[in-house]
Amino acid sequence: MEARTPSPLRAVARRAARGLVRHGHAAAVALAASACGGSVGPQTTSSTHWLECREDSDCNNLGLDAGCGADGYCADGAGLRLERRPVFAQEFAEDALDPTVFGFEVGAGIRNDEPQAYTDRAENVRIEGGALVLTARAEDYEGAAYTSGSVNTEGRFAFTFGRVEARLAAPSGRGCSTAFWMLPEAPAPAVNTCIDPDPCYSGTWPAWGDITIANLQSQVPGQVLGTVSYGVWDEATSSVSHGVFAGEPATVVAPEDWHVYAVEWGPARIDWYVDDVLVRTLALPPADLYLPDGIDPFRQPFHLRLNLALGGFDQAPVAADYPQELRIDWVRVSQWLPPE
Repeated sequence: MEARTPSPLRAVARRAARGLVRHGHAAAVALAASACGGSVGPQTTSSTHWLECREDSDCNNLGLDAGCGADGYCADGAGLRLERRPVFAQEFAEDALDPTVFGFEVGAGIRNDEPQAYTDRAENVRIEGGALVLTARAEDYEGAAYTSGSVNTEGRFAFTFGRVEARLAAPSGRGCSTAFWMLPEAPAPAVNTCIDPDPCYSGTWPAWGDITIANLQSQVPGQVLGTVSYGVWDEATSSVSHGVFAGEPATVVAPEDWHVYAVEWGPARIDWYVDDVLVRTLALPPADLYLPDGIDPFRQPFHLRLNLALGGFDQAPVAADYPQELRIDWVRVSQWLPPE
């Protein structure tokens, strides 16, 4: 039995709170690097339908067998031109959450010593005005001082490689932590894991990885973290320790307004976007990546998760600030695939 639940942002968030991960200046978005695909002209972007190329490396983040076709466009191994195709979309136009797409995370004390209990009640998870609303409340509930909402597509939808994005309006009340992230759909086997200062345990995190698309914490207003957790082998303890990539945080003005947060995940790298601007890149695989059971954890299906957490990162919630709401306008996934 796994003795620990995933804690994807603990290390990064504590560094941010202590100033070791720098908070960008107030700007619409902190910029970085180049667009997806190759550096061909005109430069391609995440919105390109057909992706032009000059060489195979221009297409190496679209799929495991993607390369530059004879016509100058990215193609699959059979030479069929790849196109960006939607494979998942939730627009929240119905009156209730679709149970065939999203499930609820329910319980208290799940991660990071947080004070909330996640519930499946309408008071915490509802659809209103064409948006999914996760509401955190200051209330006594089954031993917890707060309640909130957490949903995921585990067992319902998972994918390997593509662009995943959501349009979010994040709360700013003290203690709020908005999380849009992914976990592997079927992580196994468990491995011996030792992460100071906690006791060692047998589990699947961080060895099997996680990808955080966007995390916004109210104690650092406007900062947008995007991270990857993974396992690093420690010979001294014959166990896995916690490897993490964070890069420089992006910055948004007025996170309580609508913004689009996205990653483009492929075999060669993960690119993070805020409002369609590239803000950080991680080359895959990380140099110190541990391969559990000889498998690259970032070449397996991941499912989606959205939750409004409280506290746990050096800032306790203040009851007078609540209720607080995380609004999700839509969630979409697209992949580069050959024509149907």
